[in-house]
Formats: sequence, C-alpha cells, structure tokens
Amino acid sequence: MAGSGAYSMRWHWHDCLMFILPSQGTVELKHEDRREGTWLSQDRFAVVPPNRAHETRAAIGAHRHIALYVTGAALRRLDRETGSLSRFHRRTRTTALARRAPAIRTLQELLLRNDRDTFGNSRVKHALTSALLVQCIAEVMAGEMKSGASHREHATALIDDLKEYLTLHADEQIPLDLLADRFGVSRRHITRLFREGTGFSVGEFQLRIRLQTASELLGGTDLPIGEIAFRVGFESGAALARAMRRADGRTPSDIRKNLARPAKNQGPFECAARPPSL
Repeated sequence: MAGSGAYSMRWHWHDCLMFILPSQGTVELKHEDRREGTWLSQDRFAVVPPNRAHETRAAIGAHRHIALYVTGAALRRLDRETGSLSRFHRRTRTTALARRAPAIRTLQELLLRNDRDTFGNSRVKHALTSALLVQCIAEVMAGEMKSGASHREHATALIDDLKEYLTLHADEQIPLDLLADRFGVSRRHITRLFREGTGFSVGEFQLRIRLQTASELLGGTDLPIGEIAFRVGFESGAALARAMRRADGRTPSDIRKNLARPAKNQGPFECAARPPSL
C-alpha cells in the first residue's frame, strides 16, 4: 500500500511480518526496542517482526511509502522453494533496518507507477510484489544492517526529492508555490533548506540542469540549436546563447565544436567526453 500526505499510525501491531519502505520523504518509526524513534529515509527500509508494537508517522513534507505484510506461511513457502531463511530470521528477531539497494528502489518505483487500468494489472502487481519481497529478504541476509537516520538526514531526503523533481521538469517553469503544494513545505522553508543543502537557489539549480542538458545535446546530437533550446526550456536559440555566455563565456556553437573534436579521434567503440555532472 502507498501512503501519501499526512500519515500517522498510532501504536499497533500485526500478526505477520512487515516491511516498510519510504519512496519519498521520510517516516519516523517507534517500536518496543526504541521508543524514542528512528527515521527511515530513502536509503533504508525497516523490517518489523510479528506482534511487535510500533508506531509510524511521516515527517514534514510530502511522502510516499510501500508496506509489505508477509505471513508466516508465505515465509515457510519461500524457505522451501527458494532457500533457507535462517539468517533472515536471526537478523529480524527484533526490528531491523537494511539498505534500500538499487534493485529494491527500481521494483518499488514500478509498483507505485503501476496503472490500475492496465491489462493484467493484478498479475503484474503480484509479480512485482513477490520480486520486491525476495529482494528485501536478500538484502537483509547479505547486506550491511543500517542505523536509523538522524533528524538532519530527513531534511537531506527532502532536498534529494526536490532536486529529482526539478531535474525531471527542468524544461518547465516551476514556481515556488507549486513546489510548496507538492512537497507540503512552505516556500520560505524550501528556499532556505535548498540553498543550505545545495549552495544554489531553486532557480539557479534549474538553470544549471538546463545548461548541462543543452551541452549534452550539443555534443551528442545534430539537432539545431533552436530545437535544443526549446527542449531544455528556453524560448529561442538566442536566449540559450545568452545564458551560456553568462555562465562560462561560450556560445552553443563553441560548445558544439569543442565537444565534437574529440569524437573524431576516437575508435568505433569509444564515446565522446561528457560534460561534468553537477
């Protein structure tokens, strides 16, 4: 199940195992062994044993998560069909935190994007859920167990969410009011937090993403400069040229020439040099 917006579950327990995996924002988890609470950020997930009292709530800002509830019968079936889960059981006798590996992140994102009206949706969802469960168990068994995130780290998670959203929508005008509504944080808080975490304002960061993407397109494609400008959010090639000259004194034509030269000297299986990422 995916949670969103204001989320809070007072003390309760389940008669089955629970995995809780944040996708956006952070979740505070309190349980019998740590009543002062621990923060689950996007780089870690929690496994709560059956009949273990716990409490969860979202931190400030928008959030999403997936919770998987796994019965003892399902775990015994996995033990028979996939391999011994003895190490997993030893590591989850009490509430445990594990790394959210890239494979887990990908499966989780696919589950959250799954369209309810898609043909075969229930089969697809079941397969993705099963794969996510197996990956989570594998990470608990083989990976390094994590500690809880600090209060400061959940602010870092919010900044990462903002950066990802601004990068995906770099070609659009994103007003602060829209960001405030989407992430459930005031404009003032977003402005302060983002500059403290990145060294840039929201507008400066978005401009850097646009110019980086434009440089990649100039060096890696034959698209006209005007088309590249439109794709990255400028109204014209002249506007892109002005922004690039202000940034480092070069025009789009200069960048295209400089990036194209190394490609001529490379073999058929080599790639041209890419501009540095942010």
